Amino acid sequence: MVLGMLMLMLVFFSSEAFPWGFATHGYINDHLGKKKGLCNANEIYGGMTPDVFNYLFDYPEYMTFLTEETHANFMEVWDSARSGLQKPLTYGFVSHGVSDLTAHGEETYAMEGYAMAKAVELLGYLPGEFRTKVGDQLLVQMLHIIVENAVDILIVGNDDELIGKKITSAALLRSPQLPLLLVKAYAHDFAANPDFDISRHEAAAFIVSAEKEFRKSIILYGQILTLDETTAIRLISEQTADAAVAYLGLYGISLPDLFPDEIDPAQLKEKLVQLIVTLTDMAILTCADDYKGKIDDTINFVDQWLEANDVSY
Repeated sequence: MVLGMLMLMLVFFSSEAFPWGFATHGYINDHLGKKKGLCNANEIYGGMTPDVFNYLFDYPEYMTFLTEETHANFMEVWDSARSGLQKPLTYGFVSHGVSDLTAHGEETYAMEGYAMAKAVELLGYLPGEFRTKVGDQLLVQMLHIIVENAVDILIVGNDDELIGKKITSAALLRSPQLPLLLVKAYAHDFAANPDFDISRHEAAAFIVSAEKEFRKSIILYGQILTLDETTAIRLISEQTADAAVAYLGLYGISLPDLFPDEIDPAQLKEKLVQLIVTLTDMAILTCADDYKGKIDDTINFVDQWLEANDVSY
């Protein structure tokens, strides 16, 4: 189940929900707030937590509703915090929503969405049959996940080789108050939604369970980032390929459609994995010269936004 959660975590193809990658968010939060012990660890974990509901494909209506809540109404969690580690947790949570603007762009922020722009550049590296059969719009949504993974890899290699350990530790050390804050912020509206037949108690239990599985997935992702670069890219690409197959299947697109000359199922999967590895390598090259400036801009932007809106601890 944990492997499945990580697999889905890596490829939830929604430009509205996906921000920077988890290592990038960890790096951003490691340069915000208070860089001390448990406060810093909880800030880092809080900065990844808005994606807690992004991967619940067995519950698509719940997933859509709760993901929108955490990304559009992130201040609900801040307003629920009172003291102790609740503050760094929710400080990180809010920073996630603000930093998303630089990954995808927003009319209120002048910077172009970095991940989406780089995804468009990657289109040129795809086989022509992919663009014909899948369509550029859907492909860009998929490719920007590869861009975000590539930036995570770059951060590990160039900026903070310990970031994988940091996000693993952040998940291990996260305060038990975190799921309770999510319940306090979102369970009422979740249960009150007329489209769902769910009680307040069931809504709370669902939120707590989702965070538990998310936490496991973050621990595993952090461990992957402690491996050598080639191995990390390969593992992420394998998991991304599995999720891509499931996702494309929703649109009636299968691996034989993409690789019509290959009849061996195992080789079909391997071809997709190798393509994703190649695209990740290309994304790393494409982002290498300018990702750091964009991340630094993001840190400054988020820091100023948080200060202007009295979000501090």
